[in-house]
Amino acid sequence: MKFYRNLQPFKVISFDLDDTLYDNSMVIALAEQKFLTKLQQESQLTELDSTQWRYWKSKVMQQDPILCEDVIAWRITATRILLQHHHKKPQEIQRIIQSSMAEFIEWRHKISIPTQTFEVLNKLTQRYPLIAITNGNVDPKLIGLDYFKLVLRGGEHGRAKPHSQLFHQTAQHFQISPQNILHIGDHLVSDVQGAIQAGCQAIWINVTKQHINQCSETTLLPTLEIAKLDELLKFIN
Repeated sequence: MKFYRNLQPFKVISFDLDDTLYDNSMVIALAEQKFLTKLQQESQLTELDSTQWRYWKSKVMQQDPILCEDVIAWRITATRILLQHHHKKPQEIQRIIQSSMAEFIEWRHKISIPTQTFEVLNKLTQRYPLIAITNGNVDPKLIGLDYFKLVLRGGEHGRAKPHSQLFHQTAQHFQISPQNILHIGDHLVSDVQGAIQAGCQAIWINVTKQHINQCSETTLLPTLEIAKLDELLKFIN
């Protein structure tokens, strides 16, 4: 545990989900693969590959970056314009989207949660209200993380991190100052910068053991840095 700022009293703990409470990299890669395979099958666009898919996602990002803060809406919109480009009919487009998205969501939630995550959340929830603030598309309850009093998702409930909106919504929900929120996340921009700029306190979970001075995305220092989730239990011991 490494301190960069003085830790002030806090009343609520908020968590990022992906790559904070579990390893997300292999899960999202496999879900993308399953989605693309399903999209190929349902649309009969057998030559559709990951390069083409990234092109259509990039096109939507260029046209409407705010919409893309909702990663589910981004995926649906990219799929729709891809299918429109290939002259699919509206009813067929809707059917293909529903089938492909169902496949993606199913595989997106095939996540292996570390035992340590359950142990830490079980103990913390006895002492503090726990919140999830995510830019991703995972429903915590579907992966067994039924600990959160509030779940806020970027795009669906407000501007995605590092925008301050979801942090301020949390403060308003609990009728507390943002300073009373302690946010934990793995990303130095969306989590640390976002939380600090919103007036919250921030813990950077550095599972890859990077040196913060060597991270080009560092603009604001966290309140403190930890390497493992169970270091949070020092706050209640």
